[in-house]
Amino acid sequence: MSLLEDLLEEVSSAKTTIKRKSALNKVKLMMTLFDKEMLSLGELVQDVGLSFPTMNNLILDLHQRKLLVPKEKGESIGGRKPVLYQLNDGVFNVLCVEVERFALHLVVMDNNNNILFGRKSYPFEISTNNGDIEDLIQVIKQYYEDFGIDERNISAIGLSMPGLINYKLGTNQTFYNKNSFNISEYLQKKLGKHVAVINDVKGAALSELAYGAAQNRENVLVILMDWGIGLGVIIDGKVYMGNEGFAGEMGHMAFVEEGELCYCGKRGCLETIASGIFLVNQARQDIERGEPTLLKNLPNLADLQPQHIIQVANQGDQYAIDLIANLGYNLGKAISLLIQILNPESVVLSGKFAKAGSLITIPIQQSLNKYTMNAIRQKCEIHLSSLDENGYAQGLVRYTVVDYFKSNLDVLNMNN
Repeated sequence: MSLLEDLLEEVSSAKTTIKRKSALNKVKLMMTLFDKEMLSLGELVQDVGLSFPTMNNLILDLHQRKLLVPKEKGESIGGRKPVLYQLNDGVFNVLCVEVERFALHLVVMDNNNNILFGRKSYPFEISTNNGDIEDLIQVIKQYYEDFGIDERNISAIGLSMPGLINYKLGTNQTFYNKNSFNISEYLQKKLGKHVAVINDVKGAALSELAYGAAQNRENVLVILMDWGIGLGVIIDGKVYMGNEGFAGEMGHMAFVEEGELCYCGKRGCLETIASGIFLVNQARQDIERGEPTLLKNLPNLADLQPQHIIQVANQGDQYAIDLIANLGYNLGKAISLLIQILNPESVVLSGKFAKAGSLITIPIQQSLNKYTMNAIRQKCEIHLSSLDENGYAQGLVRYTVVDYFKSNLDVLNMNN
């Protein structure tokens, strides 16, 4: 049992109201500290709503348990600088599982974003079949085995994936979606850990807001482009989820009248002309027709991925540059509609296509110049994500820890 689980057990097993209240206040204190990252005694008193003596006693107890630590001194208007407190390293360890269409990426990080077990990728194909979820479980177990991980040291699992994910229920209405299958509950039962599930684009937006190009900004559009395309909307400094978590399905906006059939069942979706899938399909068709391009040097055309096209474009391949430019122009036209409606201060291009740099941002900007009102466009900047390969995992850790605290507090308050 971890130190944190120890504390939660103390709440549920407290024999008196006073002891239970004290233990519950410690949990709330830790949740507040995680959310704000680092606070002084005075700030904790204000945020949690307790007296100075009570808060001081709680801090002393949690410090003795090694759940929180004094990290550094804060700024002072005059007199002694206040001590700032933070959750200790390793209080909460999250297995981050990032699901893509054709790959799984796993890494274990603690509550302070320290990497405990390195990132590793596995071939994997996402499915609509509920039974295929067992393949995901096998990869997780393989990761444990590859790194010699004791499952008891994992506090929770954070799962980001594409699809229509109901964040309130833990269901995905696009993948593993038969008979209202609950991914979160099923994985929690099979793996014995709390499982938090979030749409990959919402996870990317959380990461950009906390650690990336949307940091310290209030109103931002985060465009995630990999195999598909999705939108994360940040409004007033918070990621907008929508009623059930379905906000931002940009890739399935009707964009081409009587266009190509999309895998969602609709025709002419934006993804059919501006996505990694479109890019790869178009390149395969053109190469088979004899188009001159460095992509012909790939050993197997069936293994072609968006990053291969981006890579040769960055090497100067004219065909790949034109392909990305055409995609960027169409994407910019779609973004212009969103800018007109939401009036953001910036747009962040995230995902694999951020590595295309100016090859994609220039055609996006050209499209914005053409389709967006000047007064709105001039106040909106285009940025490329600066997050490293574990950047999305950091946002997933944040989401998972908050979800874990909230779930446990809801249960504890119900039993109060």
